[in-house]
Amino acid sequence: MKIAGVFLCLLLLLTGFGLADTGNAGDIGIVSNVNEYVTLRETPRRKGWEITRIPLGGKVIYLSEPEGDFSEVCYKGKIGYVLSEYLTRREPETGTAVTPDEGLVIRLNLFLTAFTDTWFGGNGAFTMEEYGERDLVDFAVDTLFNRNREYGEWGDYNVRIDGQEIPQIVDRYFGVSVNVTDTRYWYQGGYYYSQETGGRSTGGFAILDGVEVLESGLYRVAFTVYGEGESWKPEAVCTLSASRAQSMYKVEHNRQGTAVINMNGSPENEENWKLISYILYP
Repeated sequence: MKIAGVFLCLLLLLTGFGLADTGNAGDIGIVSNVNEYVTLRETPRRKGWEITRIPLGGKVIYLSEPEGDFSEVCYKGKIGYVLSEYLTRREPETGTAVTPDEGLVIRLNLFLTAFTDTWFGGNGAFTMEEYGERDLVDFAVDTLFNRNREYGEWGDYNVRIDGQEIPQIVDRYFGVSVNVTDTRYWYQGGYYYSQETGGRSTGGFAILDGVEVLESGLYRVAFTVYGEGESWKPEAVCTLSASRAQSMYKVEHNRQGTAVINMNGSPENEENWKLISYILYP
């Protein structure tokens, strides 16, 4: 199953709630002006090592300002460089920056933490068009395991969890229906089995850095992830300010990310929000 969506990668951040004003990072690029494909390369050089080939009409996500003749992009989770002359930028390029109130900031932190805590997306870009059912089911299963670290049914070599909530979780965050048996986990009799009996590490919690309103009421948000591998409670850490989170969770490098959320006309009610695209930068 492939589901149409909006595409996004990392925005360059300014201080506070401001986002990069270039309108380049995070935009969509369409491969054009070629007969068949364009090459994604490891370095911004015409003879750089080939990572993969992107077909005519393929969609990429800009990661930064063009470097000479090349643009740094993300294609199906692979990051590299493409000759800019073979890309056509697609609207919307920028949104309108807004300053959310405290309540919206906390709701966004909690919504995004549902993804960061489960290591959702890894180091590649998630878009609804590029991800299949398995990725959504796995997210829902990971969510259940994270919620029930102390309450799973433990065996000698694995732990299992009842999957009856999987359809509701997928619908809650993505607004789609899925085949619940399509998963990386061993699935049998309504249960999902994991061999991670030594425990599961937390992927970190999200703290909002900035918000833009795009077309059709979509919201593009930038965030930073703190507390990877540590123990914390979402209802406590998601109320922290960015400066407070930085002081409490000091590490050499806190990862950053961006997401596009369809709030369906009700930013005051996160139960109506759906994820459209997401990336967590390495």
